[in-house]
Amino acid sequence: MNIGKKDVFWGYVSIGMVQGINIILLPIILKYLSATELGLWYTFTSLYGLAMLIDFGFQTIISRNISYLWAGANSIEVDGFNQEKNTDKVNIPYFVKVLSTVKFLYFSMGTIVFVFLITLGTGYIWKISNGEIEIKIALIAYILYMFSIVLNITFSYWNSVLKGIGAIKLYNQILIITKVVQLVLSIVFLMLGYGLIGVSLAYLLSVIINRILQSYAYYKFSDETKRTRRKIFIKYDKAIFHAILPNTIKTGVLSLANYLIINFPIILCSYYLSLEISGRFGLLNQILTLILTLSNSYFNTYLSKFNFLRVKGEYDELFNLFRKSIVTNYLFNIISFVFLIILGNWFLMIIGTDYKLIGINTMLITIVYRFLYNNQVIFTSFLSTKNKVPHYKHFIISAIITILLQFILLQFWESNLYTLLLPLLLVQLLFNNWYWVMYVMKDIRSDKNGKFIVNE
Repeated sequence: MNIGKKDVFWGYVSIGMVQGINIILLPIILKYLSATELGLWYTFTSLYGLAMLIDFGFQTIISRNISYLWAGANSIEVDGFNQEKNTDKVNIPYFVKVLSTVKFLYFSMGTIVFVFLITLGTGYIWKISNGEIEIKIALIAYILYMFSIVLNITFSYWNSVLKGIGAIKLYNQILIITKVVQLVLSIVFLMLGYGLIGVSLAYLLSVIINRILQSYAYYKFSDETKRTRRKIFIKYDKAIFHAILPNTIKTGVLSLANYLIINFPIILCSYYLSLEISGRFGLLNQILTLILTLSNSYFNTYLSKFNFLRVKGEYDELFNLFRKSIVTNYLFNIISFVFLIILGNWFLMIIGTDYKLIGINTMLITIVYRFLYNNQVIFTSFLSTKNKVPHYKHFIISAIITILLQFILLQFWESNLYTLLLPLLLVQLLFNNWYWVMYVMKDIRSDKNGKFIVNE
């Protein structure tokens, strides 16, 4: 598991491309797309987040268990990991069996998502587009984007596998190639006059290229991966599925909670307010996601190594890496948020657009709630490297309470950004924002003293 500074560098670059594609495209998009088309595009991306909920934590759990197997574990455990069964070599037959089961699961997910998007998704796009944008354009763009989502989900097991075996640099380099293709094609299609349809087509073509390159990279990675060539089939294994299912369900609940807090507000905004306001709020949300994801890059780059070091019992290196990731995260966020507040609207003016970010008060509320929520996610993600997920109930309960408050306020009180945003901030402040940070710090002290216990 040789992960170092080069992996961190490529991580920052790839995340900047992945999360920043809309920011890089912004001057062109604002020139060629109307405000309603921009709002519809952000609605597409929110539907993608909704569709990805079907993954329900499999990707995280699979990546973690692939790292355990790559470190020499001979089996997948329901809870934690068995250090007594470790060897210095990868158990190829069992490894292939795990990958075949994973492939079966993701092909099943892709089929379900296709049925969902072609029925309910199409109906939703029809409803919000009617009267605001030409239906034919909206539906063609949506169908292209829909196929992108289905292909992304069907073959997203490659994300887990490449991260799990420590191919972080390769994974990130492929993402960079993918996003460069999307960026170039989007600009070309927009300049040719294809509008929102062109942006969706560019994304579809980039997804196809991404999955081809990931498959090629895996089989070329090492002698062990070469030995699995032509052995990985779509095949279900009951024992393996039942071993990964419990923590997958818990992690899936966390994915749902994250979606309700991060992405669902955009759908509420487009429904209760307007596509124009949704576009402005979606733009800020996209910028914040870019900042937060870049700030998390150091942590995420070493996530597979955190799992690896857990299995090997090398706790001093583990905790030092985690400490560095937190310091890096905080410094990057503070600097970026200051620049955003001071220069955000100035930048939009410089590129020659009439667009403005949402007001300063609502912007500050959004920044604070996104930062605090991201912070608790990082700490609990580190806790999850023990293959234990004690926090999932608290996350989903608070998310449901938040959504209920938003519905009540937007439907029966007043429909504005304050009634949308304040529940997101206040509900998390009551418990999750502070409790899980303290919990993980206490757990680290326990691990240092040799008491490896996490109470559910």
